[in-house]
Amino acid sequence: MAKTLEISIRCLHCKQWFPSPIFFSNSESFDTSTLFNNTTDCPHCKKVTGCNKDNFRAKFEDGGFLGTKT
Repeated sequence: MAKTLEISIRCLHCKQWFPSPIFFSNSESFDTSTLFNNTTDCPHCKKVTGCNKDNFRAKFEDGGFLGTKT
């Protein structure tokens, strides 16, 4: 299990990256999680944006993950 270094969200409106309000302690818990229908406020454009694996960028000690919409 690789330790999580950073998880970021890319706003679906303004396309800016910001720290995720959802955090996983390691890559295994991230890999096995199901994120669906989560939202958060973008600190840049102030709009509500999705907060799901589609627009996640996660960095782990042994690699990373980039969502399909990022």
